Amino acid sequence: MHESQLKLSQLNLAQGQAMLQQAKQQYGLNVNLVGQYGHEKVVTPQGVYVPTEGSRNFHGAELQFDYPLYTFGRYRTGINAAKMQLAARGQAVSGQSADTILQTVKVYCNVLKQQALLDLKIQMRANLKQSLYEAERRFKVGMITRADLAQVQAQYAQGIADVVSVQSNLKIAQTQFNLVTGQVAQDLKQIANLPTIPANVETALGQLEQHPLLRQAQYEQQAAQQQYHLSKLELKPMLMLNSRAGVQDQLETPNSKSENYSVSAQLKIPLFDDGLNRANRLKALTDVDLAKQKAQTLKQNLQQDIQTSYAQLEAIRQNRLALHEAVQSATVALQYIKKEQEVGTKTTFDELTAEQTLFDMQTQQVLNDQDEVVLVYQLLDQMGGLNAVNNSK
Repeated sequence: MHESQLKLSQLNLAQGQAMLQQAKQQYGLNVNLVGQYGHEKVVTPQGVYVPTEGSRNFHGAELQFDYPLYTFGRYRTGINAAKMQLAARGQAVSGQSADTILQTVKVYCNVLKQQALLDLKIQMRANLKQSLYEAERRFKVGMITRADLAQVQAQYAQGIADVVSVQSNLKIAQTQFNLVTGQVAQDLKQIANLPTIPANVETALGQLEQHPLLRQAQYEQQAAQQQYHLSKLELKPMLMLNSRAGVQDQLETPNSKSENYSVSAQLKIPLFDDGLNRANRLKALTDVDLAKQKAQTLKQNLQQDIQTSYAQLEAIRQNRLALHEAVQSATVALQYIKKEQEVGTKTTFDELTAEQTLFDMQTQQVLNDQDEVVLVYQLLDQMGGLNAVNNSK
């Protein structure tokens, strides 16, 4: 899907290159060959000394050359507008490329996350199965009650259901990975070395101006301004060089073939267009305001996104050590609770609770590890530096 969007952006870029060529060739030399075949009737007013009244058929051909000598800025402004549009489309390709990279990282990490969760669920199921075996043994000798056994059986059944659920989530994640990358998600390795991010959020915000989508909006604003300037130039004169060379022959008159040649400069001054130029200028001015507002809104949204992602990333990294210590403590606690449960100082419920606590901590650890990777790449994307990181690898 994202590869298709990237291909679409690349085609839009090619279209922008074609539009630039159109702008460069718009005011070039035009050569036309005009053929004529017709009937002419001449009525001579009374009093003319040599009357030419009569009807005649004729045919002829004429070669016409037209070249704009001076466009009063139309040519240069049109090219500038096309260049700005081309630059905007180039940034759109960069933006789509960065988005494709980010989506790839997200589906990659999602597969790793679901696989890690599945491993935990399978381990939890195995532990619950062992707990169920021990609970049944103790129940037979009267060490625990029926209620205690039922709790373990319920937990084990839930453990089986959890494995099935996570297996389904893993298959969905693998399918999404295949849709985005076109590859099969197998033997994926953990992302060991993360790209470097700025030391503080202020530095991250300072790099925002290089974001391709923001630069695209800025180029679109400049293109709209050039287009507005071009609309005002529509009322300027146009100086043309006209050249004609032709031949004409009257069919009924022998030896009536004639040739004509002419070269002239033509100054075309617009006088009235029934409000068309006023409408064009209004539309172009609206496009300028719209492009300006789009750039401002996009910048504000990116600033907010950077601040949010940076705060989330800081929280994850600050909690990493605490979470690691919590997992170790929960592991030790579970071991001691199992020993105390064997001698009757702890109940089955205490053991199940400790196991669930440890599992919750391990799950949070898995989620944090993968969320950190995604947030790093997401922050780089919001800063506009994701393509640079990808190109450096």
